[in-house]
Amino acid sequence: MVAKNDDQFTTTRKFILTRFTQFVYDNILRQSYDNTNLIDRIKYRFLNKLFNFFIKYDPLITSDIAGFVFTLPFSHKLPFILKDYPYYSSNIARIAKYVKEKYADLKVIDVGANIGDSVAFLRKEEFFPILCIEGDEQFFSILEINASSFTEVYIAKQFLGQETKRMYVVSTKLGGSGNLQEDQNSTQIVEIKKLSDFIKQYSVFENAKMLKIDTDGFDCKIIRGALSFLNQARPVIFFEYDPFFLNKQEDDGFSIFASLGNMGYNKILIYDNFGRLLLSVNIDNLDLLKEIHLYFLGRKSYLYCDICVFHSEDIDLFEVIRESEIKFFTNELSNN
Repeated sequence: MVAKNDDQFTTTRKFILTRFTQFVYDNILRQSYDNTNLIDRIKYRFLNKLFNFFIKYDPLITSDIAGFVFTLPFSHKLPFILKDYPYYSSNIARIAKYVKEKYADLKVIDVGANIGDSVAFLRKEEFFPILCIEGDEQFFSILEINASSFTEVYIAKQFLGQETKRMYVVSTKLGGSGNLQEDQNSTQIVEIKKLSDFIKQYSVFENAKMLKIDTDGFDCKIIRGALSFLNQARPVIFFEYDPFFLNKQEDDGFSIFASLGNMGYNKILIYDNFGRLLLSVNIDNLDLLKEIHLYFLGRKSYLYCDICVFHSEDIDLFEVIRESEIKFFTNELSNN
């Protein structure tokens, strides 16, 4: 009887703690700081102290992501980013909507799926099968929870790279983002696979017409490890381009444009890391691309860009999306 009472006490304590951490997270997310209001300042500082206390233990909470209830770590910054930058991640969903109009059997591969948040944005616009690939143990366990709310969302635990190998790494996490750094002195070993090899296990996605990559510096290496898949499927590629993280991975990054150009890719849309359209450019305009690379170099990931690349077979798709994006942001800016 004592053991049963102890279990009930533990369950009750966990329930109360979960509700309290959720309360703190929700209120700090909603809080609007008013420097002129004494009560507001006191409340903000108190909540902020509680927030900094709980973030060390990083319990799981829930939050609204694109209209869906998602589980995420307390330390995850995504809800705060969405609060301050409403266009964040919405671009990939708008692009996918138009890709679906051209390719009715669209399938999407999401590399670096994290907690599955891209699924929320994509499913808000359209329905199609999605393969989420995530190598980090913590993020993958949460991805499992979130993916279970959707149909035809497949998940796979795997790190991808330029070649298939085992690698000694140091892993770090900050604000919901994970990073791997090769380190021969580390005791942590991960198995890296090429996307072209790995995708053979998921034959239904071997001709996926859209590939999204967000892996904090491994993006260009993953593209190089996907060349046979890219030559076969020729998908629209949406990937993070961050010279700071590329340098940490000892990857020049810039050579990826020539590699993609040699495979028949020729049109690019470039967004800033907050989801706002910057410009469009031909992939052979290396002078302009070099200037963009230099602009983001040394920004220490506070600023970087997302790049969407279209194959020559999809010039029509590029033109439709480019015009649509210009119209979207023209309307948004004129209404604000």
